[in-house]
Amino acid sequence: MFSGNNKACPLPAQPLLTVIIDTEEEFDWATDFNRSNRSVKNIQHQHLVQEIFRKYDIVPTYCIDHPVVDDDAAISILKEWADKGECVIGTHLHPWVSPPYDEEVNRVNSYAGNLPYNQEKEKLELLTDLIEQKTGRRPDIFKAGRYGAGPNTGKILKELGYKVDTSVVADTSFTHDFGPSFIGLPTQPYWFDVEGERILELPVSRGYDGLLARWGSFVYPKLAGPVGLRSLMAGVLVKSGLLERIPLTPERIRAEDHMRMVRRETAFGRTYFNYAYHSSSLMVGGAPYVRNDDDLAVFLKDLDMFFDFFINEMGGVHKTPKEMYDLLS
Repeated sequence: MFSGNNKACPLPAQPLLTVIIDTEEEFDWATDFNRSNRSVKNIQHQHLVQEIFRKYDIVPTYCIDHPVVDDDAAISILKEWADKGECVIGTHLHPWVSPPYDEEVNRVNSYAGNLPYNQEKEKLELLTDLIEQKTGRRPDIFKAGRYGAGPNTGKILKELGYKVDTSVVADTSFTHDFGPSFIGLPTQPYWFDVEGERILELPVSRGYDGLLARWGSFVYPKLAGPVGLRSLMAGVLVKSGLLERIPLTPERIRAEDHMRMVRRETAFGRTYFNYAYHSSSLMVGGAPYVRNDDDLAVFLKDLDMFFDFFINEMGGVHKTPKEMYDLLS
């Protein structure tokens, strides 16, 4: 889907930021997938971060899955913000909780891109139509649940009218868990062609710091890629000061680490950054990253600190995915 016919986008020198949130049910990721796990109480906690977004004129994108749009209380919160222009609503597909329920629930099928074309399309089509029905706007931004894009995903996105995808995780492979590999794909925005139409890819940011940071996309997957060696080799690279990979997420990654990564990446001319996290992290106990009130306070503090740095110190600007599409077109 995402390899071949890729065309890099010339980017402005000014740093650009998108904020795209995996908006979904709460669940313990250490347990098995379960169709009945559909609680979305975490949506009631999103106001905590909306206050920070307003402070920096950030319009976040909530990519929502079926349990969220199917819950009247949850979708009414997000729709109110969208109606005010305070957020954008996109699509997030968790196949095991998204009808029709024709496939077996297991790890392989938790990546929607592993499903046959007709099953993947029907799930995404029903979800897309339901979001349009509940919000009054047809979504055109997509993020695959578990980053599970597959060989048919691009064609399906084109057929359903999507303009932007943000399923690719820079320099990352999920093949050890039956998922896709994004090794070798661009880490900055690019266009990919689907039957004569272009879709914009906004990769989830994994940036680098250290003496080898300029070559991180080449070096890191080779030295720290195999699952059995990942932790060991990554630790050696970090302790030696040679290379550290830093995901742009507040989930157990501190703002200070994000700041030094962004300084290093922009020095190399990489000016686009995709900030991402899970909506369930705004609810204590909703995700593994926020287990108590202290964790939540740190989470919110790091959000605030990073946005202040990016906008007020780096002179960066926030763009919605659609604004990125228009800018890069």
